[in-house]
Amino acid sequence: MYIRSRLFQIQLAVQLALIAVFYFVPVPPVAQSILCGVLLCIVGIPHGSNDYLYRDDPSAFGMLKFLAVYLGVIGLYILLWWFAPILAFVLFFLMSFHHFGQSNFENESLRYLPSWLWGIWLIIVPVIFHWQEAFTIFNQMLSIHKNLTINSSDHYKDFNHLRIISLIFLGSIYLVSLFLFERKNILYYTIQFVVVTLWYWLTPLLTGFIIVFCLWHSLQSVRHQTIFFQQNFGGDMFQFLKKMLPFSAIALVAFGLYVYMRGFQISEAFILLSLITLPHVLVMHRLYHQPNHRQST
Repeated sequence: MYIRSRLFQIQLAVQLALIAVFYFVPVPPVAQSILCGVLLCIVGIPHGSNDYLYRDDPSAFGMLKFLAVYLGVIGLYILLWWFAPILAFVLFFLMSFHHFGQSNFENESLRYLPSWLWGIWLIIVPVIFHWQEAFTIFNQMLSIHKNLTINSSDHYKDFNHLRIISLIFLGSIYLVSLFLFERKNILYYTIQFVVVTLWYWLTPLLTGFIIVFCLWHSLQSVRHQTIFFQQNFGGDMFQFLKKMLPFSAIALVAFGLYVYMRGFQISEAFILLSLITLPHVLVMHRLYHQPNHRQST
């Protein structure tokens, strides 16, 4: 299992080292940006670049069909962002909750409670810790076409109490779900829970989330895909990484051109992330339903 794997131990060691650095050393924003940028380019952006390997038809025509569907889903989601941004925004959160939790627990079910709760925790906690900054980004995302906004904490006199109550409630039901469904591995998952939460508490919104996204989600996703690739295609790790190169390069070049032409706008970057996340989530959810998924984990 992933939670008992060498990767989990490495992730834990790296996260603890980062926590120590950020706690004892004032890390300048430029250094944080460089660290986040490097991790995004190495693992964050490329971790979905092998989605095409998991298509049913391995032929060239099958590749064309896959790309047509993949890009078609992105196109439809663009229209949703344009005509119904609130719906697109909610969909982004829901699919992220599911996807982050599914990869952590390697569970194919849409009804697995710890999976959903962990996905919610990873995304909601930094929002709770950095409410004003997060809602500024959310409002910018929603106003891409229509002048829509979300009320901020200015309207809540006791918002600090509400934040504390929300954290206690979410954290408690997650730990209870671990006791009910993951009792054999509850110690490992609890350590992960504490370490990630401490990291969020110590770091700014974007730095905290990007590191968690790359370290705790993207790496685990690559691990699962690599094992599946080795068992189903007979290739090794080098071959898997080699197959990642074409679409990774395309994605990185496209992102570089976007930054060059538009500058790095956080709200637009999250919308772009949502566009590639939706088809990736669909591919990975299907991958977890493969007959030999359990053997691959």
